[in-house]
Amino acid sequence: MMKFIFLFFPFLLFAQSKITTRTIEKRLEKSNALLIEGQTDEMVTLNLSILDDAKHINYAEGKLSAYYNLALAFSMQHKYNKSNYFLKMMEPEFKNSDAEDQEISMNILYSINYRGIKMYDEALKKLRKNLLMANDLKNDSTRHAIKGMILVQVGKNYLEKKKYDSVTYYGKKIVDELKKSKKMDVGMNTSLKAALLLLSEAKLNENKIDSAEFYMNLARSVPVDWGNNDFATLKLFGQIHDVRKQYDSAIVDYEKAIKLATKAKNLKKLSELYHLIAKSYEKTGQIDNGKRYELKYNSLNDSLKRIDEENLEDTVGLLVEEKKKPLEHRTHILLYVILIGFVGAIIIIFFVHNRMKKKNRVLNIKEKETQELNQKLNFAFEEVSQLAKNNDPEFLARFQEVYPEFISKLLKIEPELQSTELKFCALLFLNFSTKDIAAYTFVQPQSVQTRKNRLRKRLGIPSDEDIYLWMKKNK
Repeated sequence: MMKFIFLFFPFLLFAQSKITTRTIEKRLEKSNALLIEGQTDEMVTLNLSILDDAKHINYAEGKLSAYYNLALAFSMQHKYNKSNYFLKMMEPEFKNSDAEDQEISMNILYSINYRGIKMYDEALKKLRKNLLMANDLKNDSTRHAIKGMILVQVGKNYLEKKKYDSVTYYGKKIVDELKKSKKMDVGMNTSLKAALLLLSEAKLNENKIDSAEFYMNLARSVPVDWGNNDFATLKLFGQIHDVRKQYDSAIVDYEKAIKLATKAKNLKKLSELYHLIAKSYEKTGQIDNGKRYELKYNSLNDSLKRIDEENLEDTVGLLVEEKKKPLEHRTHILLYVILIGFVGAIIIIFFVHNRMKKKNRVLNIKEKETQELNQKLNFAFEEVSQLAKNNDPEFLARFQEVYPEFISKLLKIEPELQSTELKFCALLFLNFSTKDIAAYTFVQPQSVQTRKNRLRKRLGIPSDEDIYLWMKKNK
């Protein structure tokens, strides 16, 4: 009898674990629950399994959702290179799916990853493109919900850029957009709460404490549960209490927020909370507690810097790849036009005069556009130079936005270059002298000269070639 059972056990097991689109959808619902609780490691494990099942039955929507969930989980862990990998895996699946809003969600997450390494302008470009796509969505409620999500991300970029007027403008725009919907769902309430928190934080940074508290209370009244991700609300309440010198209340809020951020594994917010609570403890005279949290802040901040360096190369490479696509498309169109022009050469002869006049007009427009571009580049050059002179931590990220191809070319020559070496190359590109670099980076001039010599060896720059001219040639 036992032998009989063992013989049929594999068939029974197979029957019990039959993969269907319905079973995949149920497991995706479980993934959403893990997201709310901030259990990103469990979310990754679950969605890798879902992805295998969706591939097994060739379920396009299941594959798209699993890829997106994996990208989202890694983004929440600030592992933007892994997140971008799964976003890239999504792209070929769109041709097999009619999920019209999924591509927009993908681009929103791309923008979040760009914001994560302080490429705010690139993030905003993605989001503006998404707004145009969202306007074409046929379903009214879907359109309002998606536009709300996009505008929230726009507001977050302006918040990090410290443009609080723009944050206020977009925060109110989100509220107005969501009011157009006849019925609010969980997703819309999530965007509404996020918008109110953005407005509160903007007012807090403008030192308009009453307005900040007003928006905070509105945010708390929104019927949506963020679970472990609700640390943002507590953090803002803590900051409001801190400004009002209610330090004990601020510490209570920060402690609660730290517990949630720890569960959600949001390291960046956790680092910020450690710093805030350390300052509050110092203000109450509890120096030991203040130092304890300051040590935690410094340790975690160092870890985050290492993570940022790991993300840097892949994200910049992705950006360069994206910029190549339209250039390749234009090349194909140009070849097609040349072919048609050759075939119709006899006809074109009769229109030479008119075409020359049009061409002159186009050249004039291009010349004007070139002048405007040069003005923008000059402004950007001055901005980047000033960041370098101030030894600002944002210098390298802003330099990448202005000169995206420079670092990509260096990494092709020597993929093992560290961020400190990339920053040094950027300073040479900006034509800073040895003396200037030494002054701005707080080192001795001979140390700068030593680094130049090492770079020559690593990048293969001939000893008789001017290193500054070499850097300019590689832009």
